[in-house]
Order: sequence, then structure tokens, then C-alpha cells
Amino acid sequence: MYFRIPRLEQAWNRFFIRTLRRLMPAAPVENPDWGAKPHRVLYLRYDKIGDMILSTSLIDAIAASHPTITLDVLASPANASILAGNPLVSAVRIWDKSKPLKYAQLIRELRKARYDAVIDCMILAPSTTTLLLMLASGARHRIGVGGGINDFALTVRIPASTTAVHHIEHSSVLATAFGVKLDSVDWKPRLTLSASEIEQAEQRWKSQDTMTPTGRARRLLVNVSAGRPMRQWPEQRFIELLEHIRKSGAKLNMLLICAPADIERAERIAQRSGVTRAPTPHLRDALALVETTDLVFTPDTSIGHAASACGKPAVILYEHGNERLWGGYRIGGRNVVSDDMTLATLPVEPVIEAVDELISTDWNADGTIRGKVRTEGDRRDR
Repeated sequence: MYFRIPRLEQAWNRFFIRTLRRLMPAAPVENPDWGAKPHRVLYLRYDKIGDMILSTSLIDAIAASHPTITLDVLASPANASILAGNPLVSAVRIWDKSKPLKYAQLIRELRKARYDAVIDCMILAPSTTTLLLMLASGARHRIGVGGGINDFALTVRIPASTTAVHHIEHSSVLATAFGVKLDSVDWKPRLTLSASEIEQAEQRWKSQDTMTPTGRARRLLVNVSAGRPMRQWPEQRFIELLEHIRKSGAKLNMLLICAPADIERAERIAQRSGVTRAPTPHLRDALALVETTDLVFTPDTSIGHAASACGKPAVILYEHGNERLWGGYRIGGRNVVSDDMTLATLPVEPVIEAVDELISTDWNADGTIRGKVRTEGDRRDR
């Protein structure tokens, strides 16, 4: 059931775009001279939290490519706060897709802004919504990855990567439209957190922190929420995992977090496992706890991507087939993968094994194994 709707959406997208292609003349291909004059650029990323986190290094690379570029981002109510405090983003426009009566207002605002260029973030599958937004913006330059059915609408067509594995690497090719050399950029995602946000998170940890003979015990942040039903790991397995950790004798300070919609579920897990739940009414509360922890466990890719941004070793749970494209990026730890397209069938035993390994490993502050130079191939999937 979970997979029919996306497939129907993809089929509809392909049908609509092919129809539009037959009705519209192909856009002329242009190579803008970005340094010749000021350019206003709009990056479209109006979807989920994790998608925005993965886009942060690309957004920064484009914004910093030329002093003549002013970069805005079209975000969703869910992911807009990811960019709070980012000095390279001029403005964040928020668009709520669930309010169709606001669509006309958005188009007027985009036209009024007079963008010179708009960037299509949908690099692996065409989006009808993104295509219409690009056309409606009135921007002269429409930039995207070429070779697909939406080529007719793009004025700057970037060749798709033939070597990329992770979504970040697939997306990074968009920066080449602005003269960015891919090997000159650190593509690790990044978050901009304020000193007050970090201090608030530290205070939450300090209420739980215990000491060992060598200093503060390491911190493990456990997230129990997931953005989609197929990524929900059963409550009882969370409880079994946390009880195992507590009984193992590992010197750890643990906090449990959840999305606001999952508070009752998280409270049940916290009460039965004896782990304290840290309130995270806002997304950035959770991000600050990721920044101030040592280790992360999560079934949700957004917190997993936050771990990548903060350089925190993590065990991340994935449904089958998504671990390579969306896995932890340049961090230690392990992806634990189910045998099918849901986490409901993922047993607790391989998760316990992965978390035990995470806890027992001696990690550097940057998320690498102490005494070892880590490569991307070191991260294992089980």
C-alpha cells in the first residue's frame, strides 16, 4: 500500500510533463555569465527536512560561487528552519503546498522578485510541481540536470553524474552551472546553530550527565520518530534495545527525542525503558541535541542527515533499497537495513549488534575511528 501512491504520482508526473513538452517549444540553451552583473537566483527545496539538510552544502556552494549572486530558497513550513542563521542565504520563502488558495499569491511574489535564474532540485525524478514553478517564476535561466523528459523547459542542462552514489553527490553537479569545481568543495551538509541553542541543549544533557574516571560519560541520542509510516520501527523493539543498553553496563548518558506528533508514543517507550525524554517542540531543539551528543540512533533519515551535518557516528535504520542513496554521509557507524520496504519487519537483534559496535568503538571528535583514517567505504550496511 505504501508504494502504490508514489508510483502513481511518478506515472502522472511523466504523463503531464510529456504532454506539456508536446505543447511547448524547447527552451534555448544558454550559458549565463554570472560575474557580468548581479543575478537573483531561487533554489527550489519545498519538500522534507532531510532533503533540505542534504542541500545545505550545495546551497552554500552556489551562493559563494560569485559575489554577484544573491540566493533565495523556496522552502516548506517543515524544512524552512534548517536555513535559519545561514549567512549565505538572502531570503527563505515559505510555501505550504497544502494551501492551494495561496498558489496564486506565491506566483505573484516570485514574479515580483524578478529572479534571473531558478534551480530545479529534483535531480532523480521529474516533478510536475517543480516544473510549473520554474516556468511560472518568469526566470530567464532554468537550471537542472539534463537528459530527462523535462529537458525542453531547461535553459541550462547539467549532465547527470555517472559515478555518484549518495544523493548529495548526485545533487552537487548542479553547482557546476555556476563554475564550481566539484573536487574543490566539502560536500558534507552543515547546520548553523546559535550559541543560545547549543547552550540550551547542553543544559538538557547536563541534567542527565554522569561522570567516569576519565571524564564525562558519552552521550547517546535516541530518536523514535520517522517521517513516513514505513520507517516506523515498532515500540517494543525500541524498548528491547534500550533495556539491553542499560543492562549492558555501558557508561552512557541517554536522551530520547521525538517529533511533536509522537509524544505519547515516546512517553511509553521512555517509561518502559527508563530513558529520559527530552522535549523538542521545535525542530531546532532536536538539531541542537544532535550537535551536542556523541552518538546517534535513529530510524528517521532527517535526524540521520543531521548526524552527518554534525559529524556524529550513528546507527540509522533503513527500509531495503534506500541505504546507499540516503545513508549517513561521511560519518562513522552503520546502516541497518530491513529485508523489505518497511522497518516493521526489521528484528531487534541486528540493531542491537550495530548499536553495541557503535558504543564500543573509540571515536574521535570528528566522527572517525581513533587511530584510523576513515574512508567512505568504511560505513557498513547490515
